[in-house]
Amino acid sequence: MRQIDEELLPRVLEAAVSGTDPAEAMPPVPGPPGWTPERRAAFGDFHRRTAGPSYAIMTGEEIIGATRLTPAEAPGAAEIGIWLTRQARGKGHSVAALHQLIEEARAQGKTALIAETNAANPAAVGLLRTLGAKLWEDPDTGAVHATLRVGDSVEHGIGR
Repeated sequence: MRQIDEELLPRVLEAAVSGTDPAEAMPPVPGPPGWTPERRAAFGDFHRRTAGPSYAIMTGEEIIGATRLTPAEAPGAAEIGIWLTRQARGKGHSVAALHQLIEEARAQGKTALIAETNAANPAAVGLLRTLGAKLWEDPDTGAVHATLRVGDSVEHGIGR
């Protein structure tokens, strides 16, 4: 992983545009579907204003996704997010990236990681379950919320 800076950001955007749907890589932006100029600008703004570090997930020099570690409202907690290009999915890259993110959170003194996905994303739900996260689903929205105690990850062998 490599921390996203202004030099790397255009390459991360290109990986997102060529390999994901906008909803997979960034918060929603009103307007027509697809990678519109407004969404491309919002993607850059999202990474610039994220309160914590964002990282490009790389294989060699190829960018295959991104992840972030953002301070959460709960004391000692951070929110995590991850996306991978379609071609990189199912190959263990997200597990490896989240192991590194857990180590980064531990180094920052975080005690818990928080994530949100939806029931329509079984890969993300399975990954969070594998990492030992406590999961609960909002039956009204289909949102799946997850909390992973960073200390628990040591007991599960995660991140070591």
